[in-house]
Amino acid sequence: MECKVTNDETNSVKRINDVLKKAAAWQEHWGSFVRTAALLQGVIAFKDVDRLLEGRVEVFWSHDLTSFDSWLVEQGWLTK
Repeated sequence: MECKVTNDETNSVKRINDVLKKAAAWQEHWGSFVRTAALLQGVIAFKDVDRLLEGRVEVFWSHDLTSFDSWLVEQGWLTK
């Protein structure tokens, strides 16, 4: 899980690249055992969100933590 905050689309490129680099390393090392995710806040370009999804990174937003909570329950990592 990576958490990133950015205040403009230009800054988001660096943040998204960081997430993708880590996700690729985790997936290479752990394989399908790992489900990577990013919890984002701020201004992020649509193309960068697409890059995350193409990189098999689940995307969640800080303003919608209910979706994140539901995902954790679905994965069996959290019980209600």
